[in-house]
Amino acid sequence: MVYALDRLIDEGRIPLLPLYLDSPMGSKATEVYRRHPEYYDDEARKLFDAGETPIDYPKQIVTNDVRDSQAIERAARPYMIVASNGMLTGGRVIGHLRTLLEDPRAVLLFVGYQGVGTLGAHLQGGARTAKVEGNVVDVRCQVRSISGFSAHADEPQILAWLRNFADVGPGAERRAPRRVFLVHGEPDAQAAIEPKIQALGLQTTIPVWRQRITLD
Repeated sequence: MVYALDRLIDEGRIPLLPLYLDSPMGSKATEVYRRHPEYYDDEARKLFDAGETPIDYPKQIVTNDVRDSQAIERAARPYMIVASNGMLTGGRVIGHLRTLLEDPRAVLLFVGYQGVGTLGAHLQGGARTAKVEGNVVDVRCQVRSISGFSAHADEPQILAWLRNFADVGPGAERRAPRRVFLVHGEPDAQAAIEPKIQALGLQTTIPVWRQRITLD
């Protein structure tokens, strides 16, 4: 998200607003990217070689301390917050929700998948009230979503990774897992990818609620 915002600023398409990076895990991950520009794609590499900082927003404020996170509420508006999401079931964003949800001037922008049954999916579905930290609040803010920012591997990437274990060759039988458990994703997505994993010669199981499996 920071990379995309930085590009929009350079192109003059959005105003330069203060940006709070309220995600300690995100800050640590960004440090890893800073140390390894050799893994950037061609576009990012050209920016890096030109002396630009594509993963740093011009007016970013990093709030790793929880007290700094809480102080954002008292900061002058307008501003942007990039916070840990957890599909609104946890993370720093919960601390901001109470005031943001009730503010008609605010925009809550989802840039990742929101699992069925989570508060994030509840709000994406148009809910007009939400329970935050045990309190019911009215949803008066704008709720918007942008797809395509997921960091998860997609189906072709998952199959390519599994194929490394399943390829026939010397020692392949020792590398291949005896069984692949599909525990991530919605039921229809699991059902769609399961036969493709089986086609690699791997056995699969989609566990059901409260099922117990003994690994030996």
